[in-house]
Amino acid sequence: MSASRAVLMTNVHVLTVDEDDRRFPQGYLLVEGGAIAALGPMTECPSTSSDVPVIDGMSPEGHCQFAFPGFINTHTHSFQALTRGVGEGLPVWEWFSQALDLVVGNLTVEDARLSAQVTALESIRSGCTTVVDYNYPHPHPMMADAAIEGFREVGVRTVLARGIIDTGDVHPSVIHSTDVELADCRRLLERYHKTDDDLIRIWLAPYTIFSTSTQAMLASHRLAQEYGSGVTIHAATPSTLEAAQALFGTSDVVHEESLGMLGPNLLLVHCTHPGPLEQQLMAQHGVKVSHNPASNAYLGEGAAPIIELLSRGITVGLGTDGPASNNNQDMLAVLKLTALIQKMLHQDPAVIDARTVLRMATQGGASCIGWDDSIGTLQVGKRADIVLMDPWLPNTVSFEDPAVSLVYSATQENIRTVLVDGQVVMRDRHILGRDGTLNERAILRSAQAAAEALRTRSGI
Repeated sequence: MSASRAVLMTNVHVLTVDEDDRRFPQGYLLVEGGAIAALGPMTECPSTSSDVPVIDGMSPEGHCQFAFPGFINTHTHSFQALTRGVGEGLPVWEWFSQALDLVVGNLTVEDARLSAQVTALESIRSGCTTVVDYNYPHPHPMMADAAIEGFREVGVRTVLARGIIDTGDVHPSVIHSTDVELADCRRLLERYHKTDDDLIRIWLAPYTIFSTSTQAMLASHRLAQEYGSGVTIHAATPSTLEAAQALFGTSDVVHEESLGMLGPNLLLVHCTHPGPLEQQLMAQHGVKVSHNPASNAYLGEGAAPIIELLSRGITVGLGTDGPASNNNQDMLAVLKLTALIQKMLHQDPAVIDARTVLRMATQGGASCIGWDDSIGTLQVGKRADIVLMDPWLPNTVSFEDPAVSLVYSATQENIRTVLVDGQVVMRDRHILGRDGTLNERAILRSAQAAAEALRTRSGI
């Protein structure tokens, strides 16, 4: 992705989401070399050479578009872009065995590439510039490589968290030996970690307490330490708690603490039922949490205690989860659900506000993946991952507070322009992709055909 091109964004309402929550109601952003070179009020906008492209955020009605940091999806499964709706209405154990197990062994390498492309397309359209792909299954070699290729072609910042499944009864068709799984993790780290101008990072993703051996759990932790990477795992859900109790006589988080895995580079996913002890351990060790409200609701797993986690100082980011349990990867929907479910759970409309949710989707997400030194806020020196939202639509007209408008009113249609690392990947709702020549319709046609072929192969 070319990061050398400069871009000047003018007449935009800049919401930095930095520690001081600075705002510039009629401001500018200057991008150079893929980073934010300057920002501030339009009265201080610098002059640039005539060959620097200008994106003017002023609407015909005289309103500035809102400029936010790009959203960070801290958890999804890209392959599920081809399996939307599979197993609707099933509880989680039956969902595993009667829905996903029918398809995971029948995926092809090309399916992995196409589903990553679709994931990236949907992400960009909903203002998401960074995706954490909890990447499984791997019925064939090079599945992860194909997914990375798909993400790169569309142009999103990517954390490829390589799923590790080496034991258990879930997904038997894609269980591999511990040595095979770990060897591929190391290969991916060697080949891709912090490559492509640091647009790609590799993490380790032990699948669950019941699908990843203790040997592999410990090895994933060591690999993350060796390569300056991270570990993410599904945790503190009814299914993981049930399995951990049967296997180890304690909760999964307590067991992981006994292995020495808890730390700032561990991202726990879901956490719908962490007890006081688990929450204490998470806070003590600086563990991060990926909150996935749509998936938690869809599978009947419960509402995560987000207010309690935040009150303990635990960093929380937001995630969509995969389209087989959501059934989309729309980050705007996740923002709204995050707020509404907590208000309902606590029966208190003031328990969480829009700015807290916005911070979780941006700065919080960046901290969850150890990338907050470069992304998550709009500040000079940080990478230019920027989203422009047009409030001049029927669903957002009469707006006052941009954060409130974003969290409660906005849809994908409001997201007009998206930059990743200074590259314009979507302009006026037209996705350009990495090199400006992306054919979105062709990708969608190919993905639909692949999904239908997958269902046929799987006997669905």
